This record gives sequence, C-alpha cells and structure tokens, in this order.
Amino acid sequence: MAKVTLIHATWCTACPATRRFWKDLKTEYDFEYEEIDVENPEGQALIEKHGIVGVPTTLIDGEPAFTGLPKKADAIARITRR
Repeated sequence: MAKVTLIHATWCTACPATRRFWKDLKTEYDFEYEEIDVENPEGQALIEKHGIVGVPTTLIDGEPAFTGLPKKADAIARITRR
C-alpha cells in the first residue's frame, strides 16, 4: 500500500485544494495518508532531507512525487503502482 505524505503550510494558497484532492482520492483508493505542516519540526526535517523548495509537495513512499496540485491520472498511477 502506498504512503502519501502531503507537506503543506497554513499560508499556502494552493494547499487547501491539494489537501481536498488527496482526501477525495482516499475515498476511492486504498493508501496511507498524512499531512505535515512545513512549519513544524517534522516538516522542516523533510524540507531539508529532500531539498524541497515549494509547498504543497507530495511525497509517495517517502520520495518527492509532486509539487502543487497533481493531475488525477498521474496521482492514481503513482498510488496504485505495486
């Protein structure tokens, strides 16, 4: 099962739509999902580890997969690839 981690920020204008996107997709597909605020220590650690320069950024199985709002077909392909 894929693990999706969304790194977001309260001040980010694109983040709410991306959060809704993944939550809606979760109702259709089986994958783990978590959200991490870029402002907290865990978020900062992920930013540093992966060299992330923008939010929202989606990690899939611990690796950066998308920055911004992904296309639905691309997201489905990534979470169902096993």
